[in-house]
Amino acid sequence: MSKETKWVICSTCDINCGLLVTVEDGKVKSIKKNPDHPLTPNSICIKGANANKYITHPDRLTHALKRVGERGSGQWEQISTKQALDEIADKMKKLIAEDGPETIGSTYGWSSNAGAASRRFMNLLGSPNWTWTGYVCLANSTVPSKATYGFWQFPDFHNTKCIVLLGHAPGPQRWTAEYLWIKDALDRGAKLIVTDPRRNSYSDQADIFLQVKPATDSAYLLAWINVIIYEDLYDKEFVKKWTVGFEQLTERVKDYTPEWASEITGAPADKIRESARMYATTGPAVIPWGAVPDHHANSTQTLRALTILRSITGNLDVPGGELLMGYHPEISSDDEFELNERLSPEQRKKQLGVDRFKLLSWETLEKTGPAMEKVWGKKYSNQVSGGAMAHPASMWEAMKTGKPYRLRALISQCNNTLNSYPNTTHIYEGLMNLDLLVVMDLIKSPTAQIADYILPATHWLERPNLFNYWDWIPIYQGGEQAVEAPEECMHDWMLWRELGVRLGQEKDWPWKSMEEAYDERLAPAGLTWQKLSTQDRASAPELGFKKYEQTGFGTPSGKVELYSSIFEELGYDPLPSWIEPPDSHVRKPELAKSHPLTFFTGMRENYWFHSFGLGRSIKELRGREPDPRMQIHPDTAYDLDLSDGDWAWVESTSGKRIKLRSWLSNDTHPNVVRVPHGWWYPETTGSEEPGAALSSLWKSADAVILHDSDEYCDKEQGNFQLRGLACKVYKVEDGTEGTSYAI
Repeated sequence: MSKETKWVICSTCDINCGLLVTVEDGKVKSIKKNPDHPLTPNSICIKGANANKYITHPDRLTHALKRVGERGSGQWEQISTKQALDEIADKMKKLIAEDGPETIGSTYGWSSNAGAASRRFMNLLGSPNWTWTGYVCLANSTVPSKATYGFWQFPDFHNTKCIVLLGHAPGPQRWTAEYLWIKDALDRGAKLIVTDPRRNSYSDQADIFLQVKPATDSAYLLAWINVIIYEDLYDKEFVKKWTVGFEQLTERVKDYTPEWASEITGAPADKIRESARMYATTGPAVIPWGAVPDHHANSTQTLRALTILRSITGNLDVPGGELLMGYHPEISSDDEFELNERLSPEQRKKQLGVDRFKLLSWETLEKTGPAMEKVWGKKYSNQVSGGAMAHPASMWEAMKTGKPYRLRALISQCNNTLNSYPNTTHIYEGLMNLDLLVVMDLIKSPTAQIADYILPATHWLERPNLFNYWDWIPIYQGGEQAVEAPEECMHDWMLWRELGVRLGQEKDWPWKSMEEAYDERLAPAGLTWQKLSTQDRASAPELGFKKYEQTGFGTPSGKVELYSSIFEELGYDPLPSWIEPPDSHVRKPELAKSHPLTFFTGMRENYWFHSFGLGRSIKELRGREPDPRMQIHPDTAYDLDLSDGDWAWVESTSGKRIKLRSWLSNDTHPNVVRVPHGWWYPETTGSEEPGAALSSLWKSADAVILHDSDEYCDKEQGNFQLRGLACKVYKVEDGTEGTSYAI
C-alpha cells in the first residue's frame, strides 16, 4: 500500500487555499488544512474538505459527448475526446473561412486557472471576442485602479490598523484565508468599519456599522472624500507631491456632504462622518476587494472613489496599507503568456461592445500600457484578466440578431454560461442560435445540456498548478497533482493547446504538457515546476514599499491621477460622481407602488461557489442548504402573509419571477430582500416534469430576473446592476408552481 501527502492548491473558489491531501493507492483519503503553507496557512472550508466527493460523484463527466438530436433534446453519442477535438476544430475552420475569426467567442470561469491559455488561443486565432465571469465581478475592479495609480492594490492585512468591509463578509466557509487574515488583524486591535444592507457576521464586531441601502455605496464614499478634504484629514505631503487633480476633486465633492449621503443611503450622517474620520486617522488602513462595488450601473465611478480614498489618505504602497506589488522580476507573467501583441489592430476594433464600453477595450489597454510598462516592465497588464473583454450581453445579442455581425460559435469552459451572467432568457436565445456550442465542465450543467459537444474536464485534485492570483501579486506558488484523472478527461489548459495545434498554432504551443510550459516560465528564476511544487512551495521577490519614490506611478503623469487623463481621453467623467441606480424609486417613483421592495444578489454562498452545480449534488453540502432561500425581514413577511420556510415569488421589473423559500431575519432592512446566487437543481436533470427543463434552471436562478440592457450597465465598463433592483414579493399559492419562462 502506497501512502503520500501532497501539497495541493484548491481551486474551488478564487482564494485558492493551500491544502494537504493524503493519497493511498491513487485515491484521496483525506483533505486537510496546511499549517505550513506560505500564503494561506490553516485555511480550509467545507467545499475544499469535501472535494474528493466531486471527482467520484456518479454525475461526473468522464467521456466526451456529441449531440445527436435537436439542441437541448438530451440525445447524446459518447465519443473519444480526440474525436471531439478533431470535429470541433473542423467546424471552427469552416466558420472562420465563412465569417472570419471574430465569429468565434469564448468564456471561462474561475476554477479553471486557464484564462491566460484561453486568451493566448483567441489572440492567435484572431478573435477579440474573449470574455469571462470576471466581467461580473473582480476583473472590472482593476481598470479604475490602473487608471488612477498604475496597478491593482493588494491589502496588507498583517500590518494594518483599520479595515473597511464594503458588504464583504469572508467567513469560515467562504474566502476562508481572508477571514483568517482579518481575524488576526482584529485580534491585534485593528479598527473595523462595516457597510452592508443587512447585519452580517462582522456587524457586531465593527467599531462602526453603516446599514446602507443597496447600490448606494458611491454616495457615502463621496461623502467620506468630502469629510477628509474639508476637515483637513488628508495626507498633505503625499497629495502635494504625488497627485494631480486635487483642486478639481475638492470642487467636485463640495456638495457631497454626509447629510446629502444620509438621504440617499439611509445611514445616519453622524456615522458617515465618524467612519470617514476613523478611516483617515487610524492608518495604515485597507479597503480589501469585495464584489459589491462591481455590481452597480455606477460601478466604475464607485471604484474610482475607492482609489481616491486610498490615495489621499497616504495608504498606497506602505506597510499595513494597499500594496502595489508589481510583477515577479524573473518568472514570466500571465500577461506575457497571453501574446496580446499578436491580435491585430483591425481585429481589436471588432470586439463586441467596444462601441459603448470603452474602458474594457483594447484602446484602454493601449492607453494604460506605456506608463505601466515604464514602471512595471509589462505593456499589456491584464491583472486578473481585467482588460480588453468582449461585453457578454453584446455577445448574446450578436448570436441572436447578427448585429453588428454574427457570433456563430462559443467555447464555454468551467462556466455555466446560462447562469453566470444576467438575463438567462437573452443568453438562452443567443446560445440556441449558434452553429457550434462547446462546453467543458465536470458535470452536465444547464449550459452543457444545450451544447453540441461536451468535453470532460479534470478537477483541481487531478492537475498540477502554478498560481499567483492572475498577476495580482508577484508571489508564485506551486501545487501538486494529487491523483490521476479519468483517461478521457482533459485539463482546461490542454483544451486550448490541442485546439491551437489543430488550427495552425502549433509553433506557439511547443509544450506537450502543462508542466513543460510551467518549466519554461520558471526557468529564469532557476526553478522547475517540480522543484517549486515539492520543495520551495513558493517564489517571491523582495517586495519593498513606496516604490513610486524611485519609479513614479504607472500612469501617464507618473502620479496618482485623482483627475483621470485616461477617462478624459475616452470621453468619460475624469472625476467620480453620484448616479441614481436605474430601478431607484427616486429615478422611477412609479416603482414604489408596483415594485416596493429592493433586492440584491451576487453573494458568495457557504456551500458552493457561484453556479457550480456539482456542489449541489454533494449531500454533505446540499444537506446544509437544501433549498434556495430569500432573506426577508419578519415585518415585511408578515405583511405579505409569509411564514419562515414558505415558498415565495420574487418578481423584478423585467416581468420575470423566480421561486425561493422565505428566510425570515431581523438582520435585513424591512425594504430589502436578499436573493441567493446561481441556483439550479442537478437532481432534476433529464426530468420531463413541468418546469424541470435544463435542470429546473428557470425556477430559482437569480440570473433569470436580472437585466442586461444598456440602462442596467455601467457606462464605462458595461458591468451589470446586480444590487439595488426593484422587486415585488408574493406568496406561492396552490396551483402556481409554474416557472418564470417557458422553453
